[in-house]
Amino acid sequence: MAFVLLGCGDEVINEVVSELKTIDSVKEYVRLNSNWKIIIKLEGDIEQIREIIRWKIRKMENIESTLTLIEYMD
Repeated sequence: MAFVLLGCGDEVINEVVSELKTIDSVKEYVRLNSNWKIIIKLEGDIEQIREIIRWKIRKMENIESTLTLIEYMD
């Protein structure tokens, strides 16, 4: 599991959310009132999460930046 903070312009938040809803591994999202506009919860193994972030989320036209927080497993 991972949480990903997404940076995008205020004017494109609805478009970004619509695109996120098409990604099966995105289980939840919350809009934020900060420099980071959206936080999402991704579920899957570490390789799946990396691939989704690299090839789907970061490739979205309106995403300016990301910060990924990966669950620590002992």
